[in-house]
Amino acid sequence: HEADPQALLFYNEAEAEVVNPKSDAIYAMVRDFRERGVPIDGIGFQMHIAHMHADVASISDNIKRFTALGVQVHITEMDVALPVDADGNPRSEDLQLQADIYRQIAAACLSHPGCTAIQTWGFTDKYSWIGSHSKMTEGAALLFDRAYQTKPSYDALWNALEKARR
Repeated sequence: HEADPQALLFYNEAEAEVVNPKSDAIYAMVRDFRERGVPIDGIGFQMHIAHMHADVASISDNIKRFTALGVQVHITEMDVALPVDADGNPRSEDLQLQADIYRQIAAACLSHPGCTAIQTWGFTDKYSWIGSHSKMTEGAALLFDRAYQTKPSYDALWNALEKARR
């Protein structure tokens, strides 16, 4: 804040988007900071969803408890990894499940006024970290495919944002 008093100070963490021991510890830290007047404006939840499973109810509960402390919540680095074949292609039914996860998480964020941002970890599968990280067994985690074409997840996220705007 010495350099820029208007800067928002966020703590950004992976694997803390659901209510679990890690998010409990972060919650205790943020509550302590707020009570002692230590500057903290928000929490970023790196949302790397694996195995096509997202506990949306727990994510929503976690967002609720952090925003109740008076801090913003940002969903950061969101991606939803899918199993892929040897050519890096997912199954069409998995693309729909992925779209559902993007939609549900967006809706969870948008249901809490203090959840003020949703960001993906890149925009195209062409440059995603998921393939190299998973030894090419997973991929197709973002909103645009390797040819920069939108996927069902793009439409699902767009529709969730449009619905909230109305």
